[in-house]
Parts: sequence; structure tokens; C-alpha cells
Amino acid sequence: MSGRSWAIVAFGSVFALLHCGGSVEVVDGGGGASSAGSGGHGQGGHAGHVGLAGAGSGSLPRDAGFDEYVDPGCPDAGPATQIMECDPFSAMPTCAPGEGCYPFVDQPFGEGCGAQSFGTQCLMAGEGRQGDDCGDSLSRCVSGFVCVVGAEPGKHCVQLCRMGVPGSCPAGLICGELDVEGYGVCS
Repeated sequence: MSGRSWAIVAFGSVFALLHCGGSVEVVDGGGGASSAGSGGHGQGGHAGHVGLAGAGSGSLPRDAGFDEYVDPGCPDAGPATQIMECDPFSAMPTCAPGEGCYPFVDQPFGEGCGAQSFGTQCLMAGEGRQGDDCGDSLSRCVSGFVCVVGAEPGKHCVQLCRMGVPGSCPAGLICGELDVEGYGVCS
């Protein structure tokens, strides 16, 4: 097509989109049309029924992907449980030889009605330091570092730091939040 034909087609398409003349008729859950004062008037058909699937239309199957969510009835979880087995910043380690003190957070992730718990625990120490890969039984972080998922792909060891304490990270790094209350990581 020539340039002139493309211009005519483009203009015609825009004109049709802007001037199609239809509108949406708002229909309540009971099947009646709304009045002009509460939603306007219809000119070109209607968009369907407002409400639950199958509530006012015999043409929609009962399970059309719009089932109503039913709350399982879990009570409020309450405050998170804090478990402090050790102190990762202590000059006198309380963990057994070969172990390090690591912060943790344990999320229930939809398994029942459990509550979150967090704190510190003694675990077997590894050799990983800042930026080293971690996350499996063979690649763990040395005490004072923690394995996180961050901006880089995969899991990496990062140094622990105290939030709000200047100079708690090596030069060039800043102390950022960790999802365990009271602890940060140098990045």
C-alpha cells in the first residue's frame, strides 16, 4: 500500500475506536437494569451481571473460575516467637566448636495456622565469605556471615552487621535490613 493508503487506514481506525457509540449497561446482581441516576444508560448492549458467577445468569456455569474465597478460620497468629540460642556479635562464642551463630526466620507459608518465629541458632559453620555462593549442605557461610537471596542471581554469603551502628561494615559497604529483626547485612 502507498503512504496515502496507510494514512487513510490509520485515520479510519482511530475514528472508529473513538466513535463506536457503545456504552456499558450496569446490571445489578438481581438482573434489573440500573437507573440513570446510579450508573447511566445503555446504548449498545450490556457487559453482563455484577456479582458471583452463576448468581443471575443461566448461561454461566456455576464454576466459571470466580468461586468465592472461604476463609479457613485461623485465629490471629499473634506476635512472632523469638528464639535466641546465641549472639552472632559476641566476642565469646556460645556455640560448639565447628558451629557458628546464625540469625533465622521461620515463616509458616500457609501451612496451617502457624505463627512466624525468628531469632538465632547454632549451626555447622562453612567457609563462605562476602559474595561466595551458599545455600546447600556443601556451601555454607563462615560464622559472622549469613546466606541470603539478594540482587545477584542465586544465594550468597554476606557479612552480618548491627543496624544503625556506624562502621559495622567494611569500607565501601553499607548495613542494610535483613528480614530478622535487629540484624542487618553488609552490601
